[in-house]
Amino acid sequence: MIEEIFDEGLTLIKGLPGSGKTSLAAWAASRYKNAAWFTFYENRTRLLKFLSSMGLEPPRHIFDMFSIPNRSKELVEVIVKQIKETSPDFVVIDGLNVLMQEGERELVHQLLYHLLSSLVPVVLIREGVEITATDYIADNVIMLDYKVSERGISRYLTILKSRGRAIDRAVFGFILTRGGPKLISPPGSAKRISDERLTTGAPELDKELNGGIIAGSYVAVVGPPDGLASKLMVLTASVLAGQGKRVLYHHHKVMPAFVKFAESLGVRTEHPNLIWYYHPIDEHKDLAWWYRSAEMVNEANIDVHFADQYEQVVAVAGIDTIVDAAQIYQGTLRREVTTVLVVNSYEAWRRISAMIGSVPDYVFMLSHGALKAYTPERTEPLKFRYHLRGRRVVFEKLSG
Repeated sequence: MIEEIFDEGLTLIKGLPGSGKTSLAAWAASRYKNAAWFTFYENRTRLLKFLSSMGLEPPRHIFDMFSIPNRSKELVEVIVKQIKETSPDFVVIDGLNVLMQEGERELVHQLLYHLLSSLVPVVLIREGVEITATDYIADNVIMLDYKVSERGISRYLTILKSRGRAIDRAVFGFILTRGGPKLISPPGSAKRISDERLTTGAPELDKELNGGIIAGSYVAVVGPPDGLASKLMVLTASVLAGQGKRVLYHHHKVMPAFVKFAESLGVRTEHPNLIWYYHPIDEHKDLAWWYRSAEMVNEANIDVHFADQYEQVVAVAGIDTIVDAAQIYQGTLRREVTTVLVVNSYEAWRRISAMIGSVPDYVFMLSHGALKAYTPERTEPLKFRYHLRGRRVVFEKLSG
């Protein structure tokens, strides 16, 4: 939907400094081959440097407007002259609020709305959130906002107005990432129930779970601090890969240490269907990482995504960030994926579950020798005891 907004007419982007206005406009302009950018703020060199850092193609024509007198007549004459010479297919004017109100009204109404925007799409960028004449004249009005906490920045995009379009949802999560801004829609409230079941890696559990985990579920596996949950999930990941599923195992141990850990469990680490991915724990504070994580799942056609050592993620990113991050991740997925959170801390899980409520479809609570399984198909948890038989974990259901 956001692409369509920029395809015709006059669009105003407004917001406070640092909210992402330039990035959004540059992303829109990068879709055109002959865009013209008139700037009252950044000179050409600084603008090109910024766009390069964002991985965005710069507009073909960039015009510095610093030397033009701040009067509407002169500005109109300069813009008209450059437009006649370059015949752009997209126009951006960055820094509209440097004009006095009368100048803004005349420029926007006479030149941009009645003349230019009838021929090519036009984007105006104005700093601030106040309402001016442009809000009424523009076909589309987009406001960007953000909140800053010690854990990072959460960004939001609100479509205040879109003439001639029905808007299903006006507010979106918004992140800045290389390649341009990304809008995050919340995952659908109604999840399609899959007919496929995925093994837990233990036949005894699969039998009691009507064949295994429902594909596409959100699963939490919780255990003590000694890493019991991680050990069992590494084994499960290996079994799933052996059955032909594409598995991404995201962990936070550097690769030599993790490979040694997996091999000690008898796992074949070089299986073609199993991707071991190390990501530094500290980078989880950046919400853009969660978008990239979901895109990795999409692009690699992953069926099951294990996120190990989640207690460390919570400790570094903070519980409030986790809630925003979960929405970004789920909203970015474009395929049916089973996501497994592996938490080696009962206390961390208590904090997580208090925030995400009933989002997980399955919760497996492990302690030494015992397992409680909360499933969507039973009102009471299934209870098991287990023991090691060689390198395999054998479960036995407890009655009552």
